[in-house]
Amino acid sequence: MIMRILLLIFVTISANANPNLIEANIGDKTIMLEVANTQALRSKGLMGITDLDENNGMIFFWPGAARRCMWMKNTYIELSVAFINRDKKIVEIFDLVPESLDSVCSDSRDIIAAIEMKKGWFDKNNIEILSTIELP
Repeated sequence: MIMRILLLIFVTISANANPNLIEANIGDKTIMLEVANTQALRSKGLMGITDLDENNGMIFFWPGAARRCMWMKNTYIELSVAFINRDKKIVEIFDLVPESLDSVCSDSRDIIAAIEMKKGWFDKNNIEILSTIELP
């Protein structure tokens, strides 16, 4: 009987878990990030979102290191983006303008990921250039 209850709890938790959500740490902050690791998910990004919880955002992963660009097509909230290099360090942070079709590109050609958070989140939380991100 106890095993059935435990199994039921596990199945319920697993069914409600978002497989595209990961927990990450930057400095002393823990954040929840929706994962965009395919071309389709990266293209969609946070389009259509009208609100974002304080410590939630999106992480974009690419298969190799290169110069990377972001845009805000159909994205209605103000965001900041941090570009992450192979060493899992933030090397650049930019503010993004809602609904802008202008690309915001990294200067670095060593970018493997980017994190979008509410505009000003990185400043507000004292996250600076060369801060390390811890990922699962």
